Amino acid sequence: MKNSVATNKRKRSVKDYAKYGYRLALGLLFRRKVDRCGRLLRVAGGVTVSKARNAKLIIGDNVLLFRNTGFYLDSSEAVIEIGDHTFINRRTEIICKKHVKIGSHCAISWDVAIMDTDTHRIEGMSETKPTVIGDRVWIGSKATILKGVTIGEGAVVAAGSLVSKDVAPYALVAGVPAKPIRENVSWEI
Repeated sequence: MKNSVATNKRKRSVKDYAKYGYRLALGLLFRRKVDRCGRLLRVAGGVTVSKARNAKLIIGDNVLLFRNTGFYLDSSEAVIEIGDHTFINRRTEIICKKHVKIGSHCAISWDVAIMDTDTHRIEGMSETKPTVIGDRVWIGSKATILKGVTIGEGAVVAAGSLVSKDVAPYALVAGVPAKPIRENVSWEI
């Protein structure tokens, strides 16, 4: 009788191990652009980092960055933090002038924009506000997260959503602007 845990595991090929090793090697090279980095950073292709002097990019353990991801730290006080076991998919851009924090175990799909700034000054409004994404948050493709938004733990942002207000923990939001669709959601990778 086979162990049930062993039967659930997918058999990995030599090609899978080679791809994992290549991503680890790119992660080692990418560390030169990072101010603090955890273990096992994996990078799958070219990642853009545009940093002002004294800006900080902080990455946790076991993070996976796919190709054409962009980090734009546009002021000397900008800080982007990414928690452990988070992956950020293709063509996602994070634009920061003060502080963007992404929690642990997050799944961020492709073509997502996350920002803490309007990038242009509008009279009578603050230009920047911190953006915080909690732990275990899933953000669908082509979503936009605007400045000053806090997304609670376990929340899901549907594809194509424009998030301009805080999202409650374990809520599913969708639309332009994003509105709550369901509460008490749970998801798995």
